[in-house]
Amino acid sequence: MQETYYRHNIMQTDHTTFGGVIYPSDFNTESNKKTRVNGSLIASRIAQDARFDAECRKNREKRITIA
Repeated sequence: MQETYYRHNIMQTDHTTFGGVIYPSDFNTESNKKTRVNGSLIASRIAQDARFDAECRKNREKRITIA
């Protein structure tokens, strides 16, 4: 007999990272978007936000070592 496990994930906001910017066009599912050579627009924005977080982390570490 299989056991059933109930998992409850509590969503907690992480205020140490940039959540990104949501545009109204992100919700438009019926637009005639052209296929991009460099991947999807949303994926590139997510990667850009991750780079921004990494840069902020580096700046914070530099500030701590100087002080």
